Amino acid sequence: MDSVLSLQVGSVVALNAAFAWLVGSWLARRWFSASGVPRADAEALLRSGDIAAAVLGVLATGAMVWVSAAVMGGVGLQEAKDVVWQMLTMTSIGRAGYISFFAISLVLVFRLLHSTAKWRELTVLAALGLFAFVRASMGHAGENGFWTLPFAVEVIHLTAMGAWTGLVAVSAWKAMGSGAGQPDLNRIAHYLESMSAAAMVAVVAVFVTGLLNAWNRVGTVDNLLASSLYTTALLVKLCFVSVALVLGGYNKVFGLARARHSTPGLRTVRLVLIVESVVLLAALIAAAVLTSQQPPAAM
Repeated sequence: MDSVLSLQVGSVVALNAAFAWLVGSWLARRWFSASGVPRADAEALLRSGDIAAAVLGVLATGAMVWVSAAVMGGVGLQEAKDVVWQMLTMTSIGRAGYISFFAISLVLVFRLLHSTAKWRELTVLAALGLFAFVRASMGHAGENGFWTLPFAVEVIHLTAMGAWTGLVAVSAWKAMGSGAGQPDLNRIAHYLESMSAAAMVAVVAVFVTGLLNAWNRVGTVDNLLASSLYTTALLVKLCFVSVALVLGGYNKVFGLARARHSTPGLRTVRLVLIVESVVLLAALIAAAVLTSQQPPAAM
């Protein structure tokens, strides 16, 4: 894998992971509040992870703009520095790049602020929505314009995959961590039930939009079975998503019931969530490889 492709895949992975965390954290704040956790305590718990994710998103956006200039110009990364400004001002990918940078930077600014005002959360939500919309336009779905079914499907798919991954990651590494407050099983169970219900909605959306994306981009079974990096990455992604579904299903059917009544049950749920978050990160890596390749139906 050459340096251009490595940076292309790496920047997409970092960007999708940062977006996922920020979406998951935004949702977690709602459920902390509904579970009786003071808003200031929830902010103290989630703020450092949000800042780290937003910084990663800003850096990844810059890297993506740089590597996009290299890909469009057919040059190496060193030479691409000379055409970045031209790409930003004269191409749709460039405009999407600086809008994405603005959206993720806005999230960073608001997460740096020591505030729990409701209007701040609405602004962050709007910025994340703008990011998802613009991010979708930079992929294969944006090639035929914004007002198309494939583009709408891609926006929903990115948002749903981000929500699922983010919910699992934030719950595993922050909400249920040692710093999550007193071990109040009823409060944590209430949070987990809300998280599980939302994750189920996200999973359904990922499944439906994933099927539509595969139909649009792969086209036929012969294309799916053909040997190419795109179809290999797609099948690998499906495998990781399937494993994550099994882990999530275990927690929903067995884990949550045990977590309501015992601390060991709660620890088991968290362990499963940690494993699920790693598996979903692997799925994001496979998805990033997909975005770097031309789909079979377009050839």
